[in-house]
Amino acid sequence: MIFQLLSVQKNGLKSDTRPRIQIVGDWLLELGFVNGALAQTIPEKDGFLFKLCNENINYSELYHSTREQGGTLIRVCITDERTRKGLTLVTTGRHILKGGLVLGDKLIAKCEYGCIKVRKISGNVRLVHVARTKHEYTGEPIPKLWLCGDWLNDLGFTADTLVTAHSEPNCITFTAHSKEIIYSDVVKFARKNKLRLIQVATKLGAPVINFGGAYIDHAEFGLDDILSIEYEQNFLKLQKFDPQKFNF
Repeated sequence: MIFQLLSVQKNGLKSDTRPRIQIVGDWLLELGFVNGALAQTIPEKDGFLFKLCNENINYSELYHSTREQGGTLIRVCITDERTRKGLTLVTTGRHILKGGLVLGDKLIAKCEYGCIKVRKISGNVRLVHVARTKHEYTGEPIPKLWLCGDWLNDLGFTADTLVTAHSEPNCITFTAHSKEIIYSDVVKFARKNKLRLIQVATKLGAPVINFGGAYIDHAEFGLDDILSIEYEQNFLKLQKFDPQKFNF
């Protein structure tokens, strides 16, 4: 079983506002989605379903059955895009909207053999992958968190804001402190409560929180883990992704 983060994208042409969902990766081969294979794309409540078709099924019956469910048929292809290459499932059209999805929606996909279920991420929740970086001396891959984007501005995590982080098994919390608070007071608070002190940086004009080391190890977050971020003003809570919360 594989989980992937996706989004409802706009089709390539500027004049074309049709929504588009694309999944790329040679790992699709392991799930039976070989090049040229036929698949149903069927809208579901707050999501979508990609279902591999039986090779022996009557095409005409399959076509009409899929249309009756509000979906369409696609074939697995190989993409050679500048940024994404490999086996690809892609569906484009207004049938995507029938699942309650709109352009820009963030999605999570549960991928199993012959079936990929896609669900919308809603509410005060975001999903991120634990990123990879190299150990300074050994060159071995080690986990690191990168939280970035303008969404942090709206929550009080603006550039140069002091943030305290608390780590415990399966959870890391971040608290943003008002810039009106004296720096030395925040430092004393962090030391007294054994918290990590971080300053929000910027990248391409957007706020960034970089975080790694023992605090990730203590939270038991591993390379490429998917984490859910529950957020409110001046507060972020990171935990390991729970599929049941997304109706999987």
